[in-house]
Amino acid sequence: MTTFRPPLTKEDIRGVIPPLVSTFAADGTLDLALFRGELAFMEAAGVTLAVIGGSTGSGDELSADELAALIGEATRSGKIDIIAGIITTTTRDAILRGQKAKEAGARALMLGPPIYTTPSADGLDGFIRDVYEATGLPIIYYNHFFNPPSVMQRIADVPGVICLKEVALEPVAELFQTVGERVAIAAGADCVNIASFLFGAHASISGINTVIPKQYREIYAAHEAGDYRLGRELTEKIAPLAREMIKPENFPARVKYAINLQGREVGAPRKPSGDLAQQDQENIKAALRFAGLIA
Repeated sequence: MTTFRPPLTKEDIRGVIPPLVSTFAADGTLDLALFRGELAFMEAAGVTLAVIGGSTGSGDELSADELAALIGEATRSGKIDIIAGIITTTTRDAILRGQKAKEAGARALMLGPPIYTTPSADGLDGFIRDVYEATGLPIIYYNHFFNPPSVMQRIADVPGVICLKEVALEPVAELFQTVGERVAIAAGADCVNIASFLFGAHASISGINTVIPKQYREIYAAHEAGDYRLGRELTEKIAPLAREMIKPENFPARVKYAINLQGREVGAPRKPSGDLAQQDQENIKAALRFAGLIA
């Protein structure tokens, strides 16, 4: 039975928030048994809030019904609260995905800008506002088109926005200083999360959190304790892996390869992703060994 809880607030966006992978069978259909295994791993690692359908979760490859199915699988246990990733092209489809995600138990939406198009400022603001009004779910706006802080500051005032996710490190400080009292600031700078927290980020939402959630929770704990020497040491240990994960080529395959090597079976990505180059495989193995995660 799906457990429904009230929408998230900006105060709920804290700590390490993994964007979960979507698990597929060999024929490309959803494999919910594999997904249940990954959910169990995340619960055991202490994860209480996660994204389904983000970039790491192949959100642009999922149908609205598939997104809802994954969310429903997660919310039936009620142990991890879910933010639904909305990656699409039109307002109409974003609303459909958001409504189905809400029905499945999502507590917020992580909404990126329309893919393959660049709307005007009014068009982008209207896109965010329309999705919020149609779904009633709060919005985490994901700046994956590298809009400057001035655009993000404007978006912070759009009704329904509770968080800005910034993928670059330097703007995190400016956003925290200028709009951090109105919205939460989430960082997506995988290699330098400890620096993002120091600059004021309230949370981290990045693919590396999914690969090694326990290690990134330890980095966040070091930040909360004010032990930045420990935080730096922990970061240096996993930095080579983080650098491998953020390379854009064959991104879903990179993440799943690193997870599978650690003994968590999450399947392969949907084609045409996959067929990771031999050099990439060796680099990821070496990074996992450096971090002490595989023999």
